[in-house]
Amino acid sequence: MKRILPIIYMAMFFATSVSAQQLFYAEEGEISNLNVNRANGEVTVTMDIDISNISVGRDETIIITPIVTDNVQKVTMPSIELMGRRAYLYYMRDGQNPETENPFAAQRVAKRAEKKEGINQVINYEATFAFEEWMRGSTVAIREGLCGCGKLRGEKTKSFADFGHVIYNPDYVWSFIAPDPEPIKVRDESHSAYINFWVDKYEILENYKNNASELAGIINSISIVYEDEDLTITSITIEGWASPEATQYHNQVLSQNRANSLANYVSKKTGIERARIEAIGCGEDWAGLRACVDATPGLYKRDEVYEIIDSDLTLDQKDYKLSQLKPSDIYTRLMNEMYPKLRRNDYKIIYEVRNFDLAEARILIDENPKKLSVEEIYKVAGSYEKGSKEYNHALEVAAQQYPEVVAAAVNAANVAISDGDYAKALDVLKRSNQADDRVLAAEGYIYIMQQEYDKARETLAEAAKLGNEDAKHNLAEMEKHLSSI
Repeated sequence: MKRILPIIYMAMFFATSVSAQQLFYAEEGEISNLNVNRANGEVTVTMDIDISNISVGRDETIIITPIVTDNVQKVTMPSIELMGRRAYLYYMRDGQNPETENPFAAQRVAKRAEKKEGINQVINYEATFAFEEWMRGSTVAIREGLCGCGKLRGEKTKSFADFGHVIYNPDYVWSFIAPDPEPIKVRDESHSAYINFWVDKYEILENYKNNASELAGIINSISIVYEDEDLTITSITIEGWASPEATQYHNQVLSQNRANSLANYVSKKTGIERARIEAIGCGEDWAGLRACVDATPGLYKRDEVYEIIDSDLTLDQKDYKLSQLKPSDIYTRLMNEMYPKLRRNDYKIIYEVRNFDLAEARILIDENPKKLSVEEIYKVAGSYEKGSKEYNHALEVAAQQYPEVVAAAVNAANVAISDGDYAKALDVLKRSNQADDRVLAAEGYIYIMQQEYDKARETLAEAAKLGNEDAKHNLAEMEKHLSSI
């Protein structure tokens, strides 16, 4: 499981503002409109520095350097150099180097020369640098230095403002999940058929009622799998169901015999060995009867019918009670409209799929992705540039084809998260296993991004309880951020 940083960042910042004027350098210089702003990992310091009244000796250079310090560590911002008249002339005439390595170059102006002309000089200062954790609660200060004849003759520091209240900038993570390998790809297809029999008989009659089309549908669905060279049928299961009229024992035997008849018919028509076709008699389908009643809201005395179906009576007693409902039209309707739907055969075709190389998988990903394992789909994704249209498409196919596979769902959700489509990401995750800690951790991350903190807290706490490290980390980061607001 690879941990990756989120692509979508939350804009967290803090701000400190000092508008009142403050004096420095023997109270000749003034600082005003001092602002400290932090956003997206950077700090920007702005201020107005009035140097109009600062006296500078003719051979001197005053160096004003804004800094951020916690008295142990510091960040040095570009300096401002104020030169006396002769120092300035030497600088202009001889091309002397500046006193500092990174001066605020636009302000390298001879102060004395401007003062004679009565010009006020206010420097609109701005500097930006990377934020570091030690800066929380640190101080903005001015370091003052005086140079004369090429020598530093004195230096001192004056503090102006603390950074003030800091909103914690959380560092959230999510994980890309490698899918589990699937050495043997087992698939299945389930269908239902309604074969008509004579009363109490189980012989297959191809031309009786609609049997021809029902039987053709069964053989066709099996033949599609059987004749595909990529697939190998391992077994077929046929379940026979009966309606409730007659006794429970009679219906159990009848449903078994009818399932056997259909199994024999399938084996004969397809050439599949009878030993690979399992026939199961399931007896009376009372769950199916209840579903039919659910779909018939206009049924007279529907509540009484429900009461009988849901009772603790034996199956034979239930059928008898239904037959005694008044008027008799109720049972007649059950017999004519609902019971026939219960006499069905459910069949499942179970087969294995061969493995495919990359070239084959690239074709199948659009033509028949069900033949591919999640691992094979991911190999297709990995053959393209990460984040490309083809790469994202492969991850989306994996999630659509195998929503129950956690790796497929989480990774497809990550693609949607990267695009800022949180609704799509949640939709993908909600179709996966809601008891899996990785799914819950991803959902919790999305809730954070949507600022639904109560949902995020509940979901992440559940994932963390299951041992998910991403959830533990993100929950702690979220709480730090919320407590700092």
